[in-house]
Amino acid sequence: MKKWIIMLPLLLLGQSMTVYKDNIALVKTPIYWSVQSGLSEITYDQLPGGLFPESPFLSLQDATIHYQRYNNNVFNGDKYFSDKLGQFVYIKIHNEKIHEGTLIEAKGNNISLRTRKDILTIARSKVDYMYTRDQVTVPQLRPELAWDIDSPMTGTISGELVYLSGGFDWNAVYRFVMNGNRAELISEAVVSNSSNIDYSNYSLKLVEGNLQKKGGRSVPVYRAEARMSAMTATPVAAEEQLGDFYIYSLPERIDLNRSQSVTVRLYEPRNVGYTKTYVFENTEQSKKEEPLKIEIKLANTVDNNLDIPLPRGKISLYLKSSDGSLEFAGEDELKQVPRGEKTTISAGRAFDVLGKRTVLHYDRQRKSEEASIEIVVKNKRDEKVEIRLVEQIHGDWVIRNASEDYIKKDASTIHFPLTLDAGDSKTVTYTYRKEWK
Repeated sequence: MKKWIIMLPLLLLGQSMTVYKDNIALVKTPIYWSVQSGLSEITYDQLPGGLFPESPFLSLQDATIHYQRYNNNVFNGDKYFSDKLGQFVYIKIHNEKIHEGTLIEAKGNNISLRTRKDILTIARSKVDYMYTRDQVTVPQLRPELAWDIDSPMTGTISGELVYLSGGFDWNAVYRFVMNGNRAELISEAVVSNSSNIDYSNYSLKLVEGNLQKKGGRSVPVYRAEARMSAMTATPVAAEEQLGDFYIYSLPERIDLNRSQSVTVRLYEPRNVGYTKTYVFENTEQSKKEEPLKIEIKLANTVDNNLDIPLPRGKISLYLKSSDGSLEFAGEDELKQVPRGEKTTISAGRAFDVLGKRTVLHYDRQRKSEEASIEIVVKNKRDEKVEIRLVEQIHGDWVIRNASEDYIKKDASTIHFPLTLDAGDSKTVTYTYRKEWK
């Protein structure tokens, strides 16, 4: 059977890659071979080390495929010399001459050689190099796909190779630049290639969603190519729904080389509103004095200039100082935020909004428990703040003598919403009682 090697044009416009979360990508690339008519073998070896061997399939326009084989017998020095047991080899020891003899051990930390006079055992750490005079072996340097085909013509045949591979990932990254009660939300994606192959001039798609997993691996959704939207002054991804998921098609082809990451824009920057609340959270008999947690609420709605699917990713917070410069203000993990939903961002702790919780009275009897709680919050800022006191109480309880109105959120949580003016403080007291049989 004749064997034909791949011909790669300088520019392949059909190249595309769909990158999913969890270290997986679907690669589609056109390939060309020059063949003669009849039966022959064609091969392709531009494959990443993370290739899923069962995933490749080739579509040929001008020939019939009989069989596909995947050969991963890549050259390995240890394996090569392990196969040379009983054969003549040469070993150069550090600061010594070259020793020659029959190789009788090649595994582990030692190499053993039977010379004409004796048996020599050498630590691998002392070996500069080892070689044989093998002129026959042609090492395979990378994994290879091969197909037995039948071509009705002599000339160039073309096809599209599709495969899945690990070594690729993408994550959304957000910059949230706060200025007063408004902020600029900048949405980007960082796409990374940790494989051993360069991918040049590829169209790129990113899929957001929790896909079904088989054997611990994501199973992507195969999808026909979508036409690229017209180029804009600031290239952003074209977002569309893909079944139960979302897919972002980048408007420009990119180079995604090995050990490289590329940052691309998902959406145009959006000017949005947000609310900030200072939170003091406690449980039953806990005593605590600390700065309050800062909580930012963001509504993904039309009224808030959003209403777009926001993928999961890291969000970095920034503040604009009085001179207009940016200052870093912390970061958090943003979960997937569907259209119309709200999300909560944790922004660290306030320096000058303080809380102190004291258990004034606690009495536990055989069939009852009662505690009186005092919470003092202070606003040392020069502006009004919103505060939420969160109290966790487990079991069958009732609240008595509360100094402020509270909201029962669920069976074990009550909230005291407060508003404190600049420089103000407030004391909240209440008693909870539990009874059981």
